[in-house]
Amino acid sequence: MSNPVEFDVESLTVGFANSDLSPVEVAQACLDAISEINPALNAFTDFDADSALAQAKSSEFRWRLGTPLGRLDGIPVAIKDTMAMRGWQTRKGSLQTVDAAEETQDAPAVARLRDGGAVFLGKTTTPEFGWKGVGDSPLTGITRNPWDQQRTTGGSSAGSAAAVATGMTVLATGTDGGGSVRMPAAFCGIFGLKPTFSVIPVFPPSTGGTLSHVGPMTRTVADAAAMMEVVARADPREIYPVPEDSSPWVSELGRGIDGLRIAYSPDYGYADVDPQIAAAVQAATLFMQDAGATVELIDPPFEDPREDFCTIWDAMLSMALLGVATERLGQSDPGLRATFERGSKLTAQDYLNAEKARLRMSKSLAELFSSYDLLISQQMPTVALPVGQDVWDTDAQDHWTQWTPFTYPHNLSRCPAASVPIGLTDDGLPMAMQIVGRHFDDRLVLRAAARYEADNPFTRWSM
Repeated sequence: MSNPVEFDVESLTVGFANSDLSPVEVAQACLDAISEINPALNAFTDFDADSALAQAKSSEFRWRLGTPLGRLDGIPVAIKDTMAMRGWQTRKGSLQTVDAAEETQDAPAVARLRDGGAVFLGKTTTPEFGWKGVGDSPLTGITRNPWDQQRTTGGSSAGSAAAVATGMTVLATGTDGGGSVRMPAAFCGIFGLKPTFSVIPVFPPSTGGTLSHVGPMTRTVADAAAMMEVVARADPREIYPVPEDSSPWVSELGRGIDGLRIAYSPDYGYADVDPQIAAAVQAATLFMQDAGATVELIDPPFEDPREDFCTIWDAMLSMALLGVATERLGQSDPGLRATFERGSKLTAQDYLNAEKARLRMSKSLAELFSSYDLLISQQMPTVALPVGQDVWDTDAQDHWTQWTPFTYPHNLSRCPAASVPIGLTDDGLPMAMQIVGRHFDDRLVLRAAARYEADNPFTRWSM
């Protein structure tokens, strides 16, 4: 039998139902992978083998009775350590959280996964308070990319991406305030979805405020859809609630893209892109055209919103750190301290001006989606950065947003956006395209990604 950690959700649940596989067997395979791989990559902050196996045994019993709790019963999942999980601390990659109490309740997505019988393996690494696009923190150190351990995973959902890519878990949660699901998904060669804002409820409120989204990180599009069916459920704690849509997710994937209108922008009008990645994304758009969509080359109707994003980002993180003891700020990532200092100097007018610009950009994007169903671009303009660097060009750059031009616009717009693997560079590093949809068209984004994946299976990492 193949290693069960290589299976997708559907294959695992069919195996559970037929008694060809056991949730205990799968959980143990993930734990074995963690023991073997995690010391080199540093994807998990902590894991609990005894608890995971106990959960798996309960799932096994339910499957034997024919009473599973749902599609994810018995499926291993890892939780990013910015999200509350009952009985665990939420350390957020920070030495400032040493006194954090064990959580008494789950974050909404975690609660829905628990209700559905998922098997929790542990918590995954993040840069401090999820503030940047690479995977290191004062608390846990460097998280390394499995494709090249001298390169970053990307951030801030660093450990989740590495854990999924290597089979240490089947599923993982991520959060995305400026690209934090999509960047590490792209760099690690997995699928990642930033849903429409609040489709997956958030509680407690994120340090990223209205920029932040919770999303699935998986090896296949179908696994992400299966996760969305479970976690995209209303929760009374969400302070920006949206109506729950009970329409199916997984069954929609096979509808294809025939007749869709797709806009394609190779550089958003302001980005520099590695030629090899640009060629790969262009080839992916040609596939989409051959698969039945109409693809048109466009320039998005907005200018680079980086400054406005940074204003809102700095303000949100500064507010999140206001309660931190002054003496502990010296233990923080220097870049986070700089963010706090910038944010604390902003005026109310600065923030309101940035929010006005955000509204204008969102309106322009909405107008684009009146003519097109989807927007395709590069996901990242480069391959993964070397570890120990926050930026590519240390002489000309001083902030992670300077090398992530395709991610933060869609945190501002709150539109759904997916990172879709499209192969490896000549040096064996993952590349990805981004598929963006209008608000609440998350299922269409997944459908387009699934159509691409069907004829272009994602390259799996192997030791």
